Amino acid sequence: MARTPALRLVKERKLADLLEPPRKGAVFEASGVIAVGKHCFVALDNIRRVARIAAHLRTGSGDHGWAGPARQGEGYEAITYSRAQHRFYLMIEAQKHPDGTFKGVVEEFDDDWQFKGRGWIDIPLEKRNTGFEGLASLAWRGRHYLLALCEGNKCRDSRRKSKRGQGRIHVLACRGNLSKPVARIKLPKRASFKDYAGLALRGDRIAVVSQESSRVWVGRVRRGQWTVAGKGRTYELPRTKKGKKRHFTVEGISWLSPRTLVAVSDLVKKRHPNRGAKTDQSIHIFRIGWRQSGNPNEMIADPDATAMCCLLSKT
Repeated sequence: MARTPALRLVKERKLADLLEPPRKGAVFEASGVIAVGKHCFVALDNIRRVARIAAHLRTGSGDHGWAGPARQGEGYEAITYSRAQHRFYLMIEAQKHPDGTFKGVVEEFDDDWQFKGRGWIDIPLEKRNTGFEGLASLAWRGRHYLLALCEGNKCRDSRRKSKRGQGRIHVLACRGNLSKPVARIKLPKRASFKDYAGLALRGDRIAVVSQESSRVWVGRVRRGQWTVAGKGRTYELPRTKKGKKRHFTVEGISWLSPRTLVAVSDLVKKRHPNRGAKTDQSIHIFRIGWRQSGNPNEMIADPDATAMCCLLSKT
């Protein structure tokens, strides 16, 4: 069996090396990221505020900071941006709904980080802390949609033993202060992950990352049909020289360019090996390796990824 190809690490930094925490002693439990322009906006599930990180990841730079004022309440699980709407959308994993169930909540902000409203995701959850982990925005035929990635296989509790390869993404139509499900995208069995932790969309190109499996699946989505074209391809997150995992808590992902991804990592857990602390609470830039030239026996560097690598190396 051929080995799963690995993403190539371009650069990674601890978030604490790039900006001061919003309060003394706070950790950076990063949960989502979206690249907009020259910045990466990072959601944290322990702080109700968004970090603004310049894509160059240089330490000591004034380009990094916090977006908008601090707000009270629990943090955010995912973040996305609509270029058509000029809106940021941030998701709270679950809150108690008036009907007695737990449901996700989406908050909306404009480009100046002025709060514009909030609404429910009209899907009841099994448990308060096991729901949606990723969020993406798209427009189709003049309408705005959100894609919400379920954490567990078949949208069930991720801690329940479920058959892998049953990843699901809910397609949500935004109507006033309510996001209603209109379709559900089934991920192919090639995305056979233990859990699903982040979602990125660029045109029709989609990427899904798994925290527990430490892998990324990349494919294409058919808008309107709400299906996946083909099987896509799976990549491992970079490993150690001995082939062991380096990244244990990746929880968010976004496209920086057609072949470059940015990801963020949560706080390491006690069950993880000591080396996990080297990459937790961090922001990472990965590229999808190399591409094939006209000669089937020759591999050349992808120009887009190489240009991004050179940009980020100017520290």
